[in-house]
Amino acid sequence: MKKVMAVTLASAMALGLAACGGSSAPATTAAPAATEAAATEAAAAETKAEAPAETEAAASSEKPGDVNGDGKVIVGYISKNFTDPFHAPINARAQEYFDQAVKDGIIDEWTGLLDGETDPNKQIDRALDCISKKCDIVIFLPAEAESSDPALVKMTQEGIKVIEVNSKSTSCDDLAVAYVGSDDVEAGNMLAQWVIDNCPDGGKYIHCNGILGNSAQLQRTEGMHALMDQHPEFEMVGDFDTKWDGNLASDAASDSLAKYGDDLVAIICDNDGMSSAAQKTCNDKGRSDIICIGVDGVEVPLQMVKQGTMKATVLQDGVGQINGAISIVEALVKGEEFDPNPVIPFVLVTADNVDQYYSGN
Repeated sequence: MKKVMAVTLASAMALGLAACGGSSAPATTAAPAATEAAATEAAAAETKAEAPAETEAAASSEKPGDVNGDGKVIVGYISKNFTDPFHAPINARAQEYFDQAVKDGIIDEWTGLLDGETDPNKQIDRALDCISKKCDIVIFLPAEAESSDPALVKMTQEGIKVIEVNSKSTSCDDLAVAYVGSDDVEAGNMLAQWVIDNCPDGGKYIHCNGILGNSAQLQRTEGMHALMDQHPEFEMVGDFDTKWDGNLASDAASDSLAKYGDDLVAIICDNDGMSSAAQKTCNDKGRSDIICIGVDGVEVPLQMVKQGTMKATVLQDGVGQINGAISIVEALVKGEEFDPNPVIPFVLVTADNVDQYYSGN
């Protein structure tokens, strides 16, 4: 892996962003992915030991980005999915850039957008597609940390340079040439701090999770607990497996309101597709006082903050993340140094600054 040098990240705030993390469709992990994941640690160690930092083919090629020495620079792109509002502008930016990069001769070919379908098994299949297409560089957005990891392992075993974006698979730090994302522990801290600041007397709260095992879900939960657990005036009375799904979060909010009544003061969600749905449920039941907050900064939550029907959301700059990955692809193609771990900051969006991120009514 090349040593670090700071690169300028082209970061364009997208108005329609939704989760790192978030998807309304749960991932399905079949037995093959589980078996692959069980062998990942050994395979990763073997890959790290055997794969040279630069293959002989790449070293002899006139093109630094031509890893396999076939005379072409081919880039692959494995999405998390095509359906999630958060990932739509990320995918669109990748499509725009790489189509133009081929026209401009920056790269020779690219795979187009390969749909991971929020399914680790599908992502492993897409990794095999990238191998068969003789990709030199692949941008990969893992659906799950452990179950999607065999996709990374298989590609790196073939010498492909993989850049993970938005969330990490288990072997990312050992095998990927770079990771571009945001600090999801920080996001969890921000969620908790907003609740602490806006519920000074404490009370009962619930937590709505993303897909369990996704790195964003794990780290946001870690960040939330790091602060909330220091405040005995708060009690978590529900930890729901809501799978990034607003409908499931709405059900959790409704059930918790019925069970805990006035004692329920807050709902913390791993994405704001869920927090906006939970807030609407609370508002409709006459409980607009309940603090609901989540992560991403997609259109509906931003609109609710603008209209005053929800107090805040935490914006994640997905387009900034893919632009960071694009900068690394450019560096690899040119044989230049790059920062392997650029961090794109989160932003707390409230009534005070929502106009910077949302231009609608």
